[in-house]
Amino acid sequence: MSIPKQKLFLGLAVAGALVFPATHAFAASVFTDEQATEGQKFYDTQCAMCHGAALLGPDAPALVGREVMQNFDTAHGLFSFIVSAMPPQAPGALDEEVYVDILAYILEANGAVGGDVELTANEDELRAINLAAVTSEAPVATVDDEAAAAPEASAVPQAYTWGKTLPSIEPEEQEASGVPQAYTWGTTLPSID
Repeated sequence: MSIPKQKLFLGLAVAGALVFPATHAFAASVFTDEQATEGQKFYDTQCAMCHGAALLGPDAPALVGREVMQNFDTAHGLFSFIVSAMPPQAPGALDEEVYVDILAYILEANGAVGGDVELTANEDELRAINLAAVTSEAPVATVDDEAAAAPEASAVPQAYTWGKTLPSIEPEEQEASGVPQAYTWGTTLPSID
């Protein structure tokens, strides 16, 4: 049985990423530079209006930094959230390849480096990509205007979910409410009696 070179390389790259923490000079490549470039184009048209050109908000949570990468353990968690909740006006409406490319761009913005391995939507491969291992905390951009700064990360970021449960949060942890938590940035809305 012969394993295709690309799959073998991906397996070795992911295994290496799991062995070496992100603080080491080695970082596994899990996407191509072309995917990240395409992802930036899609991000600019589909995401930047809320998440900002520098992925720092202010109208939606920032997509760079340790908090984002720690909120989703694996690329699968982040990918699942993006597909199920974005864009907010039509969740899941983009082509799978578009979502993959946007994920590649977000990973690149968080310090991951592109290479020869193409990122796919394969669930097993995405589950094998440990975000902390393949990314490093991206440099924090300086924001002159405090009002333009991204909102603080919340333990339960419910923005743009249209009442759907986030992939990284257990259902029993969410507060039962008749009001969807969309556009609340984790703030609980008053209940309707």
